[in-house]
Amino acid sequence: RIRDKVAYATKAEHDFRRPDDFDPRPYGDRADWQMSETVGTARIRIAGRIAWQVQRAHGRQGTFEALDGTPLTGEAATSTEHARVAAAAAAPGGASGEGGSGAAAEAGPPADVVFVTDYGVERALLGWVMRIGEHAEILEPAALRDEYRSRVELVRDRHTGPFTPASGRRVEPVEDTGADGPPTRDGVIRPERFARLVTLASILIHAGRATERLEVQELLGRLNVSEAELRDDINVLNVVNFGGGSYVLYAEIAPDGWLDVDPEPYSDHFARPARLLPVEAKALVAAIDLIGDHFPDGTLGDVRRKVVDALGEDPLEHGLQVAHGGGDDRDLSRLISRAAHDRRLVELDYYKPNEDEFSHRTVEPYALINGREGWYVAAFDPARDDVRHFRLDRIRHAHVLDETFERRPEVDPAAEVAGWPRTGELPASRSARVWVSPDRARWERERRTIAEELQDGALVTEVAFAGADWLVREVLTEIGDLVVLEPGDARESVRRVAEGLLTR
Repeated sequence: RIRDKVAYATKAEHDFRRPDDFDPRPYGDRADWQMSETVGTARIRIAGRIAWQVQRAHGRQGTFEALDGTPLTGEAATSTEHARVAAAAAAPGGASGEGGSGAAAEAGPPADVVFVTDYGVERALLGWVMRIGEHAEILEPAALRDEYRSRVELVRDRHTGPFTPASGRRVEPVEDTGADGPPTRDGVIRPERFARLVTLASILIHAGRATERLEVQELLGRLNVSEAELRDDINVLNVVNFGGGSYVLYAEIAPDGWLDVDPEPYSDHFARPARLLPVEAKALVAAIDLIGDHFPDGTLGDVRRKVVDALGEDPLEHGLQVAHGGGDDRDLSRLISRAAHDRRLVELDYYKPNEDEFSHRTVEPYALINGREGWYVAAFDPARDDVRHFRLDRIRHAHVLDETFERRPEVDPAAEVAGWPRTGELPASRSARVWVSPDRARWERERRTIAEELQDGALVTEVAFAGADWLVREVLTEIGDLVVLEPGDARESVRRVAEGLLTR
């Protein structure tokens, strides 16, 4: 949503200091409904059928309780043991008994749980609950529960009988013909700066060969630059000079005001490990934090600590923020990653939320990949004779078999990393015309194809879909600000689901 060029306000190295008592890192783990000052705490009943998924996806954004208020921690929030205890407590006499998994089987479906979460954006929380549908019920506060009901009624009423939008004009699709002239890049080095970099490089190479230190103030005068510009130029040269088969140097301004130059002449093959530059060290820390626990043998915590010690500071404490992936499970990640490494088949109990169905798959795992919606396991599904990508937060259980497989040369697990992974769902084959309220028009312009602009500020968009279940959930998420105009069967599906939520 930033439409203009972004640039530093000044050339100073620092324009402000972060308060000592402010830590931005916790904000990276917040849910959409927590992206504002907290206004209340919600207690939401979650059906046992999907409690495991809510715990995995939002365990960092709240806590879980049994229906009687008993706190649940970790996997206990969704375990079959919780179901067994809850069922036994409800049985005559309340005896829990023995039996492990057998008793859990007698208990039937997993017991419902209560998800307790703070919220600051009421709309986002209501949209999340409505998208879950019949598997979620707001218990407290009463005002939030009443607002939920009024929003569901709004969805039902707007899909009952005719809905007549305001008049407007049709928006013709804009063909992207590209720029009139040659492409430009704001990040290129200007010619005058390039000449300055060449001059600085020659000075540094000469000093390195002579093993001399350079006085920073004298160098500033020779180049007619500020200290901030000099530091920036040195960082550029440190990066572009790094590589094999060429003369490599590393320069750094010391605390005493002198510039140290460390020359490293290498041949075509490095005789010893390459120097890790500060920018590379920061990138390595970010990569470790992004990948997290997605390794067969666990985390790279020891490596991270060594890099941070060598760097002298933790990049995550000085501006760089890496949010944790939602809906992830470290044990599941390691199990599947190890199976891919050992080439062993994996049985998956996989949940499809749009259809509210579980499917059992036996697949050949190839790799874990990070897609636009989270972490996936790229696998070959022999039953469908094709590659499939399964989201980790939708895998309820995974079991590694003793049976092994040979890697198929035609399978490239990273082939679609840049786009949407192949989940096996049907491609979009239908199109719906959807009305967008004036209040939400601004945001929907960014993510949907606009068909009409209406006089009251509302929009009519075209939404491609394959199954009505997905479209219904999209409409419910917007809590009444989206209305399906056509096709009629999709419109009726929304009305029917909303009516069902009101009659629970």
